[in-house]
Amino acid sequence: MSFSSMAINNIRKKASMYLIYYLSTTFAVTIFFVFGAIYYNPSFANCRIGFSKMGIIFRVSSIAVILFAAIFVYFANMLFLKTRKKEFAIYFLLGVRKREIGQILVTEICLVGLASIISGIVLGSIFARFFALILKKLMLGGAPGNDIVFHLTWQPAVVSVFVFIILFAINALYSVNVINKSSLLELLAAEKEGDKEPKFSVISAVVSVVMIGVSYAIFLSFSGDDGAMKLIGPALFSCALLAVGTYLLFQNVVIWFVSKYKKNISFYYRTNNFVSISQIVYRIKTNANLFSVIALFSAFTITVMSASISLYQSLQDAMPIYAPFSYLCHGIDEDMKARATECVTNDETAELYAITDYDVLTTTACLEEYKVDTNNAAGKTVLEIGEEFEADILKFSDYNKIVHNTKAIESDGNKGAIFISNLAQGECLFLDGNYGHDYSENKVGKEIHVQTDLEQVDFKIAAVSLYKYMGSAYARTTLVLSDEDYEHYFANKEMYNVCNFFGIKLDNPLEAKNLYEELNSFIPEANHDESYLDYHQILYNMYGAYIFIGMFLGILFLLAAGSIIFYKQMMEARDDIGRYEILRKIGMSYKEAKRSIRKQVGIVFMLPFTVALCHALVTIKMYENMVYTLTTDSAVFAYAFGVMLIYIVIYLLFYGLSVKGYMNTVWRKKCIE
Repeated sequence: MSFSSMAINNIRKKASMYLIYYLSTTFAVTIFFVFGAIYYNPSFANCRIGFSKMGIIFRVSSIAVILFAAIFVYFANMLFLKTRKKEFAIYFLLGVRKREIGQILVTEICLVGLASIISGIVLGSIFARFFALILKKLMLGGAPGNDIVFHLTWQPAVVSVFVFIILFAINALYSVNVINKSSLLELLAAEKEGDKEPKFSVISAVVSVVMIGVSYAIFLSFSGDDGAMKLIGPALFSCALLAVGTYLLFQNVVIWFVSKYKKNISFYYRTNNFVSISQIVYRIKTNANLFSVIALFSAFTITVMSASISLYQSLQDAMPIYAPFSYLCHGIDEDMKARATECVTNDETAELYAITDYDVLTTTACLEEYKVDTNNAAGKTVLEIGEEFEADILKFSDYNKIVHNTKAIESDGNKGAIFISNLAQGECLFLDGNYGHDYSENKVGKEIHVQTDLEQVDFKIAAVSLYKYMGSAYARTTLVLSDEDYEHYFANKEMYNVCNFFGIKLDNPLEAKNLYEELNSFIPEANHDESYLDYHQILYNMYGAYIFIGMFLGILFLLAAGSIIFYKQMMEARDDIGRYEILRKIGMSYKEAKRSIRKQVGIVFMLPFTVALCHALVTIKMYENMVYTLTTDSAVFAYAFGVMLIYIVIYLLFYGLSVKGYMNTVWRKKCIE
């Protein structure tokens, strides 16, 4: 019989043994193909190439998916190899040479791998369209349109075949190397190898806590005002500290903690505790790298999924920041205003809410410990602290009209509009043009020096807000004065640059595409801002893709974390068969064994998850600080709580599967009688 025939015969007779390996690798191919189908979709050609933020995100994500596939296939192969060692030892006893055993193993891996690649591509082709529809939904954000056309290309299939042939080849060579280096005794007694007494270092334990603490402090110091490029270095350094600190934590702190429990005689020498604790304490040390990976994977998953859901829910809240008006133009004459009004009135799809006509006057001002640092359609402005800056002046009556006609939002922070019914003479509302609150916080009650017709006049700041009453394109520092002060101090309008704005607010701004096109046809491009629909498409097309990738990677890493622990438990279950056989013979019952295994596997799942939860809370807080400049009152932690619940449910499913698989491995049916 040829080696190929032997391999096929093994697969046919022991289908259940190969099934887990086949399903696991098929799942990895399917996930990889789905991402490849999205990645190579022609609609994303401009997103995934170049040095844009989207291009970097796509490339980093593709590397993450490849790493996931490699890790997933590796652990599946390790479990597969573990279950075959005794069988290979029997072949060896029957006179089959290691080289020939290696050929059988390589043939089996190639056959299962080929089946997995074909099945994964077929399933991926089916599910890719479903994921594309989700992505389309996210990128449209409820707006009408069909901007993303999905169709399969040849690249995902070719890349999937290429990548997984390499992965299966590497795992086949690794398996052959393991067989070649193993002696007959090692193959027969692999399950009986003992573990050494674990040791820990107090110094390393302290260092691990310090490293994690420093990384937390760096993360919490991040602010959205700093800019992405400025934070890359500190972020990488903090991630490195967190990774190394987490590894040392499991190597030392956890070992010390568990060792303390062993010294508690009344606790340790209970039957279930004795078995589970004695087993786990030896394996924490050897599995420290695994626990570290799981903890970091889990923290990443919780953070990314929480951030993605929060960001998507917050985009609608961010729209008033970018486009409080449905359509805003400036510097147009009365004829154009009348024509625009007529267009809105006659448009059958547009539901007009209000039209706002107001003037904005520009002067100079100076405020202690304040600076302007903005970059928008009006131009980039970077000043020194305390330096004189350009300030827009707005009448209080016009301000209230804008607030009412744009349905301005309220905010628990200072991102929303200021709602007051009266503004006294000598007072002003300070609308900071910056996006961060660093320069305008604690300014209430301060005096701001404003240049008027004749002299510099001091106004007392009654309230401060980052409210962008005209949108992000006109994010300029504005002072709202009482109508009396405005008319008194700025009566001579010829001395200033006065710009007239004409804003249209619709109740259905996403459905007025034809109206916006008609308005753009006669209003010069230089005299109008992007419409509400334009900003909506820009935001959702960009952040929708981010959110999809975040959710995709979050789910991917969640499945990776659970699967890795599952495979590791199945491999360790093979090592424990002999131990539980002895315990069964000296009187341990099936129920006692199951309770012991539940505790043992529970500790394995609980330790990395607890550490991951601590990491995630810090990184979620960091994210909340980062997105403050984008949204108003994003309930990041509320969404994080929901994600954690979902994560726990899925994690418990993996825990249940691990306990069941572990029990089936160490406590055979014939032993339950």
